[in-house]
Amino acid sequence: MQNFLLMKPSKYAEELSMQFGYSETLFIDQDFVIIEGENRKKVLQEAHKFQDKIVIYRAKSEEMLRFVLEKTPVNIVINQEHIHPRDSLHYLRSGLDQVLCKIAADKGKTMGFAFSDLAKAKDQGKLFGRAMANIGLCEKYRVKAVFLTFFQNGKEFRSAHDLQQFWQVLQQGNRNIYK
Repeated sequence: MQNFLLMKPSKYAEELSMQFGYSETLFIDQDFVIIEGENRKKVLQEAHKFQDKIVIYRAKSEEMLRFVLEKTPVNIVINQEHIHPRDSLHYLRSGLDQVLCKIAADKGKTMGFAFSDLAKAKDQGKLFGRAMANIGLCEKYRVKAVFLTFFQNGKEFRSAHDLQQFWQVLQQGNRNIYK
């Protein structure tokens, strides 16, 4: 499991990451970048500018999410469960649907789920439910899904084994939703 860190590269963080069982440690700005925004032209320029790194897009709206999936060289899309502030009375508004999943599968995009965003959220129950629904859609439409750590300091580290178990819980939770 890879450890995506939102901190400056350091030998200490790499060693700590290895002690916690991660196979690889990636640092922001060195190995990956996170882009966000609502301006299509800016997002497209930034995505092309950083093609030598892993490009992660933090989704803000459904329109931009679709644009990023269809037209940009972004590798991973995160934050889709945060797009809608409220759910519908009749269903979860998880940020993904079958159309977006088909586009992501055709374009070879990866959907990411950030542990630190889920752990720090005020409305964890709602976000866990949305994440489980999105994971189910990803499995159903064969979209690659990854679990990202996004730790900001050494105090936030969790073992790779614990996070793999948490990921399995999220995956098992959606088995009853989408069959």
